[in-house]
Amino acid sequence: MYLSKNIGLRRDWYTDAAFGQQQFTGTNPTTVTLAPRRWMDEFMSVARVQERTDVTKLLTERADNMYVQDYSDFRSSIGLYPGERIVCDGRYGCSSVALFHLETEGKLHPLGIVLDYKGSMQESVTIFNRRIASNVNGNEYEDWPWRFAKTCVQVSDWLRHEVAIHLVNTHLVEEVIIVAAYRSFRPNHIITRLLEPHWSTTLSLNKAARETLVPKIIIGMTGLSASQTYAFLKAEYNKFDWKGLYIPNDLKKRGFPIENLDEPKYHNYGYARNIARMWNIIRKFVSTVLEKEYAGGDQEVVSDRSLAVFCEEVRSRDGGQLTSFPDINTLNELIDFVTMCIHIAVPQHTAVNYLQQYYQTFVPNKPSALHIPLPQSLAELCSFTEQDLLSALPLKKPRDWLLMAQVPYLLSFEVPEESTILHYAETTSSSRATLEIIRSAAQVLSMDLRAFIDTVTRNSTELDDQQTPYLVLDPSKTAISILI
Repeated sequence: MYLSKNIGLRRDWYTDAAFGQQQFTGTNPTTVTLAPRRWMDEFMSVARVQERTDVTKLLTERADNMYVQDYSDFRSSIGLYPGERIVCDGRYGCSSVALFHLETEGKLHPLGIVLDYKGSMQESVTIFNRRIASNVNGNEYEDWPWRFAKTCVQVSDWLRHEVAIHLVNTHLVEEVIIVAAYRSFRPNHIITRLLEPHWSTTLSLNKAARETLVPKIIIGMTGLSASQTYAFLKAEYNKFDWKGLYIPNDLKKRGFPIENLDEPKYHNYGYARNIARMWNIIRKFVSTVLEKEYAGGDQEVVSDRSLAVFCEEVRSRDGGQLTSFPDINTLNELIDFVTMCIHIAVPQHTAVNYLQQYYQTFVPNKPSALHIPLPQSLAELCSFTEQDLLSALPLKKPRDWLLMAQVPYLLSFEVPEESTILHYAETTSSSRATLEIIRSAAQVLSMDLRAFIDTVTRNSTELDDQQTPYLVLDPSKTAISILI
């Protein structure tokens, strides 16, 4: 653990540049979203009250380039009123909202932060960056109020990432697919044959998460009680939007249309550029197989009764309870469904899991909770010093510190070569035991993945931040399934 690199070894780890880039290539690069009118109006109103004319001018002139990380729903998800504190056993949580400006050159610059949203910004503490743009000089190191605000965002994102993006949206959703598939399809059904290689260890891992990781570790790391944690988990599961999270749909909805990702403005969004290409590679592989298996097209899909049984199993109250799961009535819908299953288990889980060691073992970068109450006014926040920021960290609680540092390390072990998506493609394409239509499609998949390695490397070298390469989606490192 102590020999592995982490962001704390960078002299600039605390800067706006490093903070902004983490929204694009960090542990959770999946939720930064074009700012809706609601947040634009609220930030504009507060900027006027604080007489930040530079902010109001920027919000007016660059409205289409404002993005947010929005954690404002935490209280409603866990059953708290807007003004109630998020606190458990001396650990404080927060429900932050962060506003970013995507500058013309592609830098994502943090502009404003609501530390803990309590139903309105009038009832919350909001601070704006003294540095209106990334090229404005300033003493970032000693800007303790702003650094505390960024820490609040990281605490909020820790909860969203660990419980929702990682545990729910990959582990638990994939489990529903696995169980429903085993209940609905024959062992030799083409869907089983395509998906089963991507199910290795997932069910046993999830059992361990339910019995140990969540109740005995995660719950003791955040500002949420046990009941609040499970309420949050359930709320996030109920919000899962199956078709909405298809990569082309998700990126477009969040303000990053796939057709524009190679423009200079988006060159720093390594996750989006890589995951969009990976989605297409997987879909090409899946479509090659299914177009041959379902040669009769849509009619043959409709005639496959096991698909209808499967869909009902995923959605039913006595089954998966994944209400957003669609009916599958066309060949294209079937291809998208299988693509999504592989996407969740392979590149998506890899992207949100295997960078935890780098970004989270250095606790000051992304703690799971604060250890002092949040300031209740802007004046109080502006009085914060280095000591206040240090007091917010678990320096006097070694158990909390060790958990915050070691859990990410344990979840980020290096993927063995034989467990990568590239190894799967190469062995599948040469194995006589493999079904012929899968074997021939895997030959093309292998070539596509080999070519994609160069794409991942090129996209990484095009990032402004060259201190931390973004190679997590290299197919020679991407796990074949949810292995941890």
